[in-house]
Amino acid sequence: MYIYRVCLLSFLLFLLGCDFSGSTSTAKVSQSQTECKNNKPCHFENQVKVWLSEETLSPETPFSIYAHLPNDLTITAAKLEGVTMYMGYIPLQFTEQGNIWLADTMVGICSEQNMVWKLVLTTSNKNTGISSNVDYYFNVTY
Repeated sequence: MYIYRVCLLSFLLFLLGCDFSGSTSTAKVSQSQTECKNNKPCHFENQVKVWLSEETLSPETPFSIYAHLPNDLTITAAKLEGVTMYMGYIPLQFTEQGNIWLADTMVGICSEQNMVWKLVLTTSNKNTGISSNVDYYFNVTY
């Protein structure tokens, strides 16, 4: 009888964590501080521009991410995070080539055929040392 009660209690606790609303939540796809469409070039309020080498991306296929920054900004950190499904993060290394910053990367395949990813780009002002983040969203499908 004791095992029955423990199993029943465990099952009820499991059900409390489930969402039976029937609605499928869509991952937040609006860009931070601006209105941009996923996978399209995006101009942010801090004059940072981000775009992809391809408009259509597939998992486990290399692609490039480009950024154009004002002269007083530099990239101090960058990473990719899964939005639709959190899969950890992928650190990125941007290199400066003239006035364009470039990172070559790829994302892994997931159980979701349509996956939203987010580039978190941390910039720092060379004069003031103030850091800020830019969030750029893009879709990967297979």
